Amino acid sequence: MKLDELVNKNYNQLSENDFYIWNYISKHRKECENLSIDQLASKCNVSRSTILRFAKKISLKGYSELKLYLKLDNEVTKENTYNVDLVCSNYEKVIQNIREKDCTEIFKAIDDARNIYVYGVGMIQSSIKKELRRVFMMAGKTLYDVSGYKEAEYALNSAASEDIFIIISVSGENEFILELAKKLNVKNIPIISITQLKENSLSQLSNFNLYISSVTFPEVLDVMEYKSLTSYFILIEILFLKYVEYIGGWRNEN
Repeated sequence: MKLDELVNKNYNQLSENDFYIWNYISKHRKECENLSIDQLASKCNVSRSTILRFAKKISLKGYSELKLYLKLDNEVTKENTYNVDLVCSNYEKVIQNIREKDCTEIFKAIDDARNIYVYGVGMIQSSIKKELRRVFMMAGKTLYDVSGYKEAEYALNSAASEDIFIIISVSGENEFILELAKKLNVKNIPIISITQLKENSLSQLSNFNLYISSVTFPEVLDVMEYKSLTSYFILIEILFLKYVEYIGGWRNEN
């Protein structure tokens, strides 16, 4: 699990000082990898005990483990690089994360839902939604595709706490999506978010989080920027296979 995911997971436990520390770390990742706890405390104008409390609040044992996570994050965070090994490493990371993730509560929420809405805007999101709908249809689950702003408002007005929304956002910072998520929170409608693995507002507003790692290449053959989408489809396929195992296990127990 990456530091961004730990921060998202424990977001509600963090104080203003904690957010200041994390903001500094996230903007100076390489520098912080080599700082002592006293040096980081000085950079953030807080005490060393405040740094330790931050580490423990995001479920780490202490500062040494925080630096270890930061070092591991830095080793794979190399955007805009033509590197087959880097791309493969990202795929392996997505596979490992979703394979090890306990999805029981996500699957239970999907099974309990009266209606399942999947929302996202853009070409990337459209492809991901189509694949999600395709694979879960094989398990007898119908996902309702919500595409535009008006459709989203209509779905929001029709939905109730017995329903669930799957929201796909690459950045997790789209203004309309964040407003939609806040309105869903008010109506106690669960949200499953699919975003890139980094600190983002949508993940913090969601009940369940799924993450991908992606690599963006600069202009390919002097034409345009290229973003690898394979991580999304790896995530969806393994998620679906885990769901099949989940419902198979449930049926065997009953």
